[in-house]
Amino acid sequence: MSKEFLKLQKQISLLNNKGNFVSILIYGAMLLDSNKAKDLDIVIVVKKVNAELSNLFNLLEKYKNLDFNIYTYDEITNNLSYYTREFKLEYLSKGLCIYGKNIFYDEFLKVSDYQYKQSILIRSIEHLQIVRQKYFSNLLSEEKKFLFLEKYFLRISKNILLFKGVEDHTSVNNLSPIDIFKKLVNIKMFDYLPELDNIKNSEQYFSLFSLISEALIICKKDFDLGN
Repeated sequence: MSKEFLKLQKQISLLNNKGNFVSILIYGAMLLDSNKAKDLDIVIVVKKVNAELSNLFNLLEKYKNLDFNIYTYDEITNNLSYYTREFKLEYLSKGLCIYGKNIFYDEFLKVSDYQYKQSILIRSIEHLQIVRQKYFSNLLSEEKKFLFLEKYFLRISKNILLFKGVEDHTSVNNLSPIDIFKKLVNIKMFDYLPELDNIKNSEQYFSLFSLISEALIICKKDFDLGN
């Protein structure tokens, strides 16, 4: 754990004098490369959500791009926390717990293969819809559209490898983009290897999402046949 997070851990402990905090963990890009991370992804699990949590957020306000979720312990253990729960549980189970116990790890152990694949498929289709919405929106600049498309083309590609069982959450994040795409071609999810170096604008990038759409249809058919 970095010095920064150790300091944050101590500060959080001082705030929890009423014992409301159950688990607080950090996940995402901040753990992979804090220098390149654009935001801090944090999950807060408490016994009760109340106004006293404002003290915690006063502590966290130094992180300008704070991306957070707040759940109660009962919501987590009773499957009321989020729709594609099983998919999200995997990467939360690998997060850095800076307070309490990582309860997401134990919850992920309960997930069946059926639940896991279903949640990945649903999440990937949701991401694909988000991509289409953003691309045809007039609210994003050309530069932001390009970066958004680049991010989600890689993210959904990883999801497909997870769905097919070729990689797990840890191994897929250690692969370079080109290695991810090569694996998708090898298992016949992509018809060809995308030449990302030749993509100059968002229109060219958006055309690549036809590969994603076709791959997800194959995944859905596989899922239906297997269940």
